[in-house]
Amino acid sequence: MKKELCLRCKGGKFLCGISYCPIIVKNKALAPIRKILPSLKNKYYGPSPPSIFVGRFGYPKVFIGPMGSLNWDNIELMDEPDKWKTDFALENVINLRAKLFRFMGEPINVSNISSSSKILEVTQEQIQADNPIDLEIKFSNKPKIDLSFNNYTQPLGVRFKIDSLTMVSNPKINNILDKVVNDTDLNALTAVDNLYQSKYSVTQISRILSAGLLGEKNKRKLVPTRWSITATDDIIGNSIRERISSYKPLEELLVFYNSYLDNDFWTLFIPKDYWQFNYHESWKQGSSWNPSDPSPDILTDNEGPNGRKSYATNTVGGYYAARLAVLEKLERLKRIASVITIREVGRGYAIPLGVWQVRENMRKSLNQPHAKFDSLADALKYVEKRLTIPIIYYYRRSPILNRKTLDDFFISLKQQSY
Repeated sequence: MKKELCLRCKGGKFLCGISYCPIIVKNKALAPIRKILPSLKNKYYGPSPPSIFVGRFGYPKVFIGPMGSLNWDNIELMDEPDKWKTDFALENVINLRAKLFRFMGEPINVSNISSSSKILEVTQEQIQADNPIDLEIKFSNKPKIDLSFNNYTQPLGVRFKIDSLTMVSNPKINNILDKVVNDTDLNALTAVDNLYQSKYSVTQISRILSAGLLGEKNKRKLVPTRWSITATDDIIGNSIRERISSYKPLEELLVFYNSYLDNDFWTLFIPKDYWQFNYHESWKQGSSWNPSDPSPDILTDNEGPNGRKSYATNTVGGYYAARLAVLEKLERLKRIASVITIREVGRGYAIPLGVWQVRENMRKSLNQPHAKFDSLADALKYVEKRLTIPIIYYYRRSPILNRKTLDDFFISLKQQSY
């Protein structure tokens, strides 16, 4: 936003077109934290969800440490977006995350997880706990009071550079996790899938992977949090894709929809005897990444029956989060299909909250009542009426929609008015 507009508005007139002021939301979330921090002096005693953060700057030497809070209220939810309801307001997410602190020790080489670092040792132990645990942390540097936002991770709060870390309470570790972590002959891909099929959440698994606790003994590494989230989505998705490859084709063409945080998701399940996935991401005019351009700006990534051989560089983490939700749905249906997902982002999503919202938005969408159609042309016509950007722009970027499909679509439009 132009600062002149913000000065005229002062958060009260909503001149930017957003129904809340991002600046005020951020400052309100940090206000109670600023009051509490002086009382800590140089020592923290409080609960951890349990949680971990592994940085990426300076790779292969990265900062690592646990996350904690001064508040026991909702402690189990603070770093578990899989449990956040998709009617959770943006302000609720930010307020919750502002209470979660990052404690960072000295940089550690990602491949040196057998080092004598006490901070690493305690962080790895506490991350395996089923229950919130108490930590005692000493720090000398003044904490950095801020909230950072990006398209990968949940909002990140106050950051501490710590001198020492002690786990006060004893962690309760589930036998399944304990077995997987201690099996140093098990490769990381199998370990991730085993935990997923044992009902561990995507977030829990990504934390364990990030902490360097999965895989064969000599191949274990710390994985930056941002990367571990997408890696987990991708690994689980690939395992499901292999399982559904032998399923029968879907019998009906289905269309699903959901909207959350001004992110609209449309997903078409097209009966085919092979897997394809086509993901589109567009930003409406007036949104954060398209403030003034009236022409549609659409990013697209795709994959065929054998999956992707390279990273989805256009839609990045959102691609893998959406794809996982789609594959989960097909596994529940015991069917295979080709799938198109369209994500349209509005101006209300002014503060990025991470790919968790893509995954959970899609999961909710695919559990909602859906529409059924006899033809793809009819399905496209149904979706076209509700999209902000004309369907033709998505067609041009979709390998699933062929010329005949488009011809049938325009013929049907002529035969039946909107």
